[in-house]
Amino acid sequence: MSTILPRFDYRADFATASDKGARREHYEDAALLAPEIALFAVADGMGGHRAGDVAALLAVETVRKVLSGREAQRVIDAYVAKADLENRRSVYACLRRALEEANRAVLADAAANEEHRGMGTTLDVVWLARGNAFVAHAGDGRVYLARSRTMLQLTQDHCSGAGGAGVLRSSGITNAIGLADQVQVDTLFVDLARSDRLLLCTDGVHGQVEAEAELSDLVRSGSAAHASGSLVARAAELGRDNATAVVVEIGERFVKRTDHDRGLAAGDLERARQSPLLVDLPQSFALSALAAAVEVEFAAGERIPRLVTSNLVAYIVLDGVVRYSNAERTVGAGALVFPESLVGLAGPAEPPIADQTTRVLRVRADDFAEVCADPRLAAELYRRLATHIARVASRGR
Repeated sequence: MSTILPRFDYRADFATASDKGARREHYEDAALLAPEIALFAVADGMGGHRAGDVAALLAVETVRKVLSGREAQRVIDAYVAKADLENRRSVYACLRRALEEANRAVLADAAANEEHRGMGTTLDVVWLARGNAFVAHAGDGRVYLARSRTMLQLTQDHCSGAGGAGVLRSSGITNAIGLADQVQVDTLFVDLARSDRLLLCTDGVHGQVEAEAELSDLVRSGSAAHASGSLVARAAELGRDNATAVVVEIGERFVKRTDHDRGLAAGDLERARQSPLLVDLPQSFALSALAAAVEVEFAAGERIPRLVTSNLVAYIVLDGVVRYSNAERTVGAGALVFPESLVGLAGPAEPPIADQTTRVLRVRADDFAEVCADPRLAAELYRRLATHIARVASRGR
């Protein structure tokens, strides 16, 4: 049943499902559905007998408490009133504070209770406002955006390699709630449209249903309740770990706004269309291509990765400056970083660095291939891409 969420322009249907898993004595995941503040979260507790379930529940409840507080509500109200970049960044900052507070809460509980020592949890949060989703992430849970023509993996796993699930320091997880005094919080922003579906899930789901096509089919099946149940049931067939899924379906838009809040802002769209990938492309084609893009921001001095969750990615620079290892070469708005990624080729060994706070549109190679299922769009995009890669190769980096 569709529901009206506060400050959100669309009706939404949402549900969660979970399974303990055949090899687990305890359920150590936690899901949060807080429609009263348009907030959803999933956590995967780690530490086995050392209270991973406590860590997961404490993390999601701390995030709920912070984001339902007066200061967070003031921040989200300001964004709803004026959806500019400054207010968007304030929402990011609020989400980071919420996850940092969850980190402090888990560490404090572990320090105070001997039986909780060593516990931790992954944490993925989605906060809806206007026609957008704000995402915050730490660990190896995932958030996906399922659209009619593509399945976007929005988050990047914080892992160094494979390992035993449920064991904090041997699992390969390099960042999570409760792992260290400081937690890295990834934030990102996506525009939503009717029929989109958001999936928040633990690795007991995405680690078992590994084929993205199957994951996409399951998350789009039936109602939100049916989809979440089907995902967890399939994960239980394939594996024995805790599995939790939250599905949020975007329904009919009932709030019409006079100020711009759909898709890229006019200036950002203009800069994106200056990129070699989209230059001179009809606007309808450009918007179709950008359906595979997710907006992310890099701080000054941060390296820009070529691989995100084992998938090659490219970036279109919206604003800021990117500096390559050769200090003489910098690029700005409209630049296409790692174009070769979109055809499955590795780029330079040394990643470039954000010379200042830099906003980009990130496009995964797999998502680009899905968009290119349209043969007319594919012909235009691959032609531009081939021309640009050849031009870059001829002049050297």
